[in-house]
Amino acid sequence: MRTIGYQDLLAKYTSLRGVDELLDAEKADFSNSLNHRIKQIWTKAKWPDLIVVVEKTIQAVDTATLKAENAVRIDNATDLLDVFGVFNKNPYEDNHAIRIDHTLIDGYLVLPRSSTALTVFVVGSKVPHDDYGEGYFSSSGSYREDIPAFMEHMILSFAMHDYYLADGQGDKALAELQKAQEYMSDALERFERVGSQSRVTVNTYPPSRFSTYISQRNI
Repeated sequence: MRTIGYQDLLAKYTSLRGVDELLDAEKADFSNSLNHRIKQIWTKAKWPDLIVVVEKTIQAVDTATLKAENAVRIDNATDLLDVFGVFNKNPYEDNHAIRIDHTLIDGYLVLPRSSTALTVFVVGSKVPHDDYGEGYFSSSGSYREDIPAFMEHMILSFAMHDYYLADGQGDKALAELQKAQEYMSDALERFERVGSQSRVTVNTYPPSRFSTYISQRNI
């Protein structure tokens, strides 16, 4: 995944503001906008750059709110945010990977009782960092260099929108919001175009009492 550093984004934002340097309070405002907008964009779509495949071990779960023979807790996972599909093998490495039905209940990924899988491969999205801006620098002494590059123009336009809105310049804020949404639409179209050429086809076994056919679908 191509990335861009926080300092690069800050410099570009400073230039858009038309000043040589931002005040500390203005940097804090930019950081807050940056963190908010990254998380907003992150969950907006199945961005290819953010997809991850994670292997999880299945076990019995017995809690006050859930009793399941085949499940794994994912709401506290540090390597997985949203779930897009569950498979018996890594679908990006094995053409014979089979999609497994699942349900998300109370922070757990639950498989059918009839499932015999001991481990599964979950296709989903990565987990974003809590802080990409000044707060991370304050705690670590270094700046983030791993902001997804495809978000760059969206983040800058959203940040300018937030600045203009807070400054009472409604017309300019609206213009920047429209630009940000256009950048997002362009990114979605680009990834859809690229993704249509590289989608992984997997086998699925629809549950049915009367049929045993195998169908194919894309992730």
